[in-house]
Amino acid sequence: MEEYIFYVTISCLTIASPGPGVLLTLTNSLTYGLKNALPGILGVALGMGGISIIAASSVGAIISSSAWMMSAVKLMGAAYLIYLGLKLLRSKPKFQSNLNEITHSEYTPSVTARFRQGFLISMLNPKPIVFFMALFPQFIKADQPFAPQFTLLASTFCILVLLIHFTYAYIATSARQKVSLGRGFLIVNRIGGVVFICFSAALIFSINFSLMLKSV
Repeated sequence: MEEYIFYVTISCLTIASPGPGVLLTLTNSLTYGLKNALPGILGVALGMGGISIIAASSVGAIISSSAWMMSAVKLMGAAYLIYLGLKLLRSKPKFQSNLNEITHSEYTPSVTARFRQGFLISMLNPKPIVFFMALFPQFIKADQPFAPQFTLLASTFCILVLLIHFTYAYIATSARQKVSLGRGFLIVNRIGGVVFICFSAALIFSINFSLMLKSV
């Protein structure tokens, strides 16, 4: 039981730390409101579930041990983050008759689009693969069946993602009234776009291109 509590603590700290997923949740909450941020949160959680399955399989070992494959995942993740960043930088709010009701010049993304954003944010981030591969073995007991233990750890992590991201979304939505003017939304989107691009740059700079070419 103590080991499980320790696992939950580490997972909470990891999930709550700033990253692309958290930024997406905050941006969606401030821009579209709590309800419209939920599909993205679900996408992030299920994406983490997919990553945990990959990490627990031989595929995770292959990706993490191959400089070429890890670099390819990083490049795809960086490209997607740049896409999201530019999309935020280009978005412009417009006023309706009621100043408290502000929409974007672009329509609100569909539920499927918001879910896909969250899912891809998780799946194209190479860090969770390494995290899960390093974390899971510490809490798996060799003398007990693997599947039930893995299911408990993976499902716990996904549930924690839902709870923590929902908390972030609720707080951001509560603060939404303070940025209810168009300029406030514009600033939020600009900051979000720049941070997404910074995350992308960090991924690109972490790639060892010379090692990648040698492994081809």
